[in-house]
Amino acid sequence: MAAIPQVSPVPSLQDDRLSDPGADPVVRFAQAAALGARLVRVDLQWNRVATRKPTDASSPSDPAYDWSWYDRVVAASASSGVPILFTVWGTPGWAADPAVPEQANAGTIALGSAGRRPASAADFGAFARAAATRYAPLGVHNWEAWNEPNIPRFLRPQFEKVGNTWRNVSAKVYSDLAKAFYASVKAVDPNAIISGLVTAPAGDKCPPSCPAGEHSRTSPIAFLNELATPGMRPPMDAVSHHPYPQSGPRGYDFPGAGYIDLYNLDRLQKAIDAGYLKGKPIWLTEIGFSTAPTRNYSTYFSKAKQAEYLADAYRRVRENPRIKVLTWYFLQDNKDWTSGLLTIKGARKPAHAAFAFPVSPDIRKTVAAGTPITVLGQIRVALRAGSVTVQRDISGAWKNAGVAKTRSDGSFSAIIRPTETGRYRVTWKGRSRFRAKDLRISEPFTLRVLRGS
Repeated sequence: MAAIPQVSPVPSLQDDRLSDPGADPVVRFAQAAALGARLVRVDLQWNRVATRKPTDASSPSDPAYDWSWYDRVVAASASSGVPILFTVWGTPGWAADPAVPEQANAGTIALGSAGRRPASAADFGAFARAAATRYAPLGVHNWEAWNEPNIPRFLRPQFEKVGNTWRNVSAKVYSDLAKAFYASVKAVDPNAIISGLVTAPAGDKCPPSCPAGEHSRTSPIAFLNELATPGMRPPMDAVSHHPYPQSGPRGYDFPGAGYIDLYNLDRLQKAIDAGYLKGKPIWLTEIGFSTAPTRNYSTYFSKAKQAEYLADAYRRVRENPRIKVLTWYFLQDNKDWTSGLLTIKGARKPAHAAFAFPVSPDIRKTVAAGTPITVLGQIRVALRAGSVTVQRDISGAWKNAGVAKTRSDGSFSAIIRPTETGRYRVTWKGRSRFRAKDLRISEPFTLRVLRGS
């Protein structure tokens, strides 16, 4: 087994209510900061800022642009001390390819023009330059070029029929968009970090599934391989993916699956390293476990399992040194998605505490007495290196069972050798960003030992 990295990926959080004019960005960023988020992902929608065609699209001062909402978001980020990752996407009606219908058939697309491909990648590049010109001086240096361009919800069409064959066209469109975006942002801010790909996890077996045609999804690896075609190959400083799980934790893959989730992510990493993006950092900029089924995501788990699987996801990701960012989607539920740390009404789920203090053992199956089990965790609100205390539940009372040192980012690993089945937790006392003397307690976990071993 490779050595476990001593520090963790950047803990990140997305809050879709930062796109709601009725929300207070200062309050929302304060909530993210209190959870230990060190990066907040925000959709910067081109179609929202540029509702009409600008005269000088590269200038943020063009009167067609309305930056007022995002100015508030960036100001709230600065006051909280939590940086922004801007994900820029969304085609305005005036910029959309007129050959692509306004609405998809059968209500497949709920985003109107925003998912239509732009008629000109140069228009997108000009907007990117304007956004970077406005926000780089205010501390925004992390960017993603588009969102989930491998599915028609965000970029359509995915396929077009040439003769009797359906062929992917979205990768070429995305390549042009990503090239324009990268060049424009770097021209303004050479030190900006720009991630690309940004794929959704799902894909369809097209052309066999393409009689419905342009509404089929492109699998992440097929999309990546299309981008690697000579003449495409858009530059990017990191590679983003959204590995939403379609099951609970598992140690196997589905043969032939076009779906890349958290548990077969190695397939995508191998594909990345087989092409022109070899060795690039990996950002997982959306992941979550829902607690109720919705029309958009039917896979769901209990609230207790959500917290457990969140911590397990952290452990798995930390074990891979290539993964540099891990973004939980999202802070608070809405009617279409339920992977929030808070319910729609704002009540905390167990995952709320698990995000702030994820702790997970590397073995959950029953083991022989004395088997060493590595527990990985991170106290995300810590200001400096310190220590955590491992505790065991003995007859209803928590007793100290060991101490582990933390790194500057709050990461730690501890070895436990249980002699009998029992519940454990980890506690931390120290100075946080909020209190001179703070106390945090992890969600408990159970270690199972064979009887008589």
